[in-house]
Amino acid sequence: KKKIQAINTDVLNSKGLTQAEAQLAAKVGIIDPDQIWFWLENWQEGHREAERDILEGRKSGPFETADELFAHLQKQTV
Repeated sequence: KKKIQAINTDVLNSKGLTQAEAQLAAKVGIIDPDQIWFWLENWQEGHREAERDILEGRKSGPFETADELFAHLQKQTV
């Protein structure tokens, strides 16, 4: 339960759950069994990376249309 609270309050400095921890948390009703993947360390590692990117200004958008998004992506790959 403490790890889940840490993730919810400070994702950048917390660790995700192990598979066993996530399964136990789902079994006792702390997390949704369909969302175990979200709480696992491998997912949380990517989540922390994305949060750091956002905080450091490495983001794009928002885009009004899909065409705007695709045009932006085309520029990025050239």
